[in-house]
Amino acid sequence: MMLLPLYVHPLADPDAWDSLGRTTDRPTAIVNVHNGPGAGRDEAYTVATARLHDSGIRMLGYVDLDYGHRANGEVWCDIVGWAQYPVGGIFFDQTPSDKAGLAYVGQVVRAVRGAAVLNPGTRCLPGYAALADMVCTFEGSWESYVDAPSGYGLPDGRDWPNAAHLVYGVPTERLGAANALLLSRALHGLVTDLHAPLPYEGVPSALRR
Repeated sequence: MMLLPLYVHPLADPDAWDSLGRTTDRPTAIVNVHNGPGAGRDEAYTVATARLHDSGIRMLGYVDLDYGHRANGEVWCDIVGWAQYPVGGIFFDQTPSDKAGLAYVGQVVRAVRGAAVLNPGTRCLPGYAALADMVCTFEGSWESYVDAPSGYGLPDGRDWPNAAHLVYGVPTERLGAANALLLSRALHGLVTDLHAPLPYEGVPSALRR
């Protein structure tokens, strides 16, 4: 499954949003109004998310955990705030990956109605895989992904069944090879030819149709 962070405002790049409604790839889009749902309803997001929902695109709302340093009450307010948009779950960014963070992440995940996706962006303890529907165990550049060790926790070198990898900065002519490499390692994720520091302000060129 393609997991697509879509961190561009609908008015800043309407074609990026419209292209998702036309694509046959059916990604799951991660929506981020303002480092979360924002303080109030954004009408541009109301319209844009309703269109994606009507076209059958699944969406997750972005919530930052700051590697376990955000108070549970703040996280809860963000989770509740996403109820004003048609999202089907929560994408928790900057998730802890160590033993100390397991209890904290378990608490916030229990507050979610729908799917929960964790993004430590690196390999984490196996206990995290049991807490969520999906765990992003790699997030980084194409260069670092190519050079990453091939062993991802299973005997055949693949990652956990619910793992996802997010790979950015892929040369456009290498997108096919990058997709093949990702699928040899994980069942879910994204390869994009957009580059850091803002690799998710838009969609990969392959989706702009």
